[in-house]
Amino acid sequence: MKTGWIDTHAHIFEREDIVEVKKNAIAHGVTKICAILGSLNEVEAAFELAGDDDFFDFAIGVHPGSVKHIDMQELNEMMAYAKSPKVKFIGEIGLDYYWDESYKDLQKEIFVHQIQVANELNLPISIHMRDSSDDVYDILKKYPVNRKGIAHCFTEDVKSARRFVDMGYYIGVGGIVTFKNGENVQNLVTNLPETVLLTETDSPYLTPHPFRGKKNQPAYVSYVGKEIAKLKDMNDEAVQALIYENYRRLTHE
Repeated sequence: MKTGWIDTHAHIFEREDIVEVKKNAIAHGVTKICAILGSLNEVEAAFELAGDDDFFDFAIGVHPGSVKHIDMQELNEMMAYAKSPKVKFIGEIGLDYYWDESYKDLQKEIFVHQIQVANELNLPISIHMRDSSDDVYDILKKYPVNRKGIAHCFTEDVKSARRFVDMGYYIGVGGIVTFKNGENVQNLVTNLPETVLLTETDSPYLTPHPFRGKKNQPAYVSYVGKEIAKLKDMNDEAVQALIYENYRRLTHE
């Protein structure tokens, strides 16, 4: 079975040419993209442009950095779309204390609300955490997610990662794993079980080597996968099959 590469986290429906994104991805052996939809405009665009295309899965959620700029009406309208079988995650959701710590309580409130939506819809979550992993961990302990999910673009140490793995979460590996100074993420890949790893790009951000400095795109998830293959001493096809099965297990059980 040819499984191809999977990009489990890409922001592509706000301003990208989806036809070109898909064409480039296929040329690099990608067979699945999970698009992250963080606003009602993105949700509507995604369903209009790719609602009947199995190449794309969707995740719907409000990023912690956006919670000040969205009202509950828009959030509820977004979540109404999450009942579609196209939607595989609620996300990306979580906490971000890197840029602004002045509204932590609001971030936590919206995070918990979206966890509750995920449980109502029986969906896993895609988690954003930046300088906030302790609080994210505490919230997940207090408000367990039935289907668990992905710790997206995880960059902390192995000990921290294992806290989330022990709770049943997968670890999203992005372009940082290809950086010369990406030892922290390389250590995660080396030391964590392959059964908890997932590949992503976080397009248009965090472009992997050798394209650093350019806008990221889902096609480049192949470079993330190839780096995982090197670190795990596996061939590319084995990593593709591994990631395919990890993603299938998370999104279909």
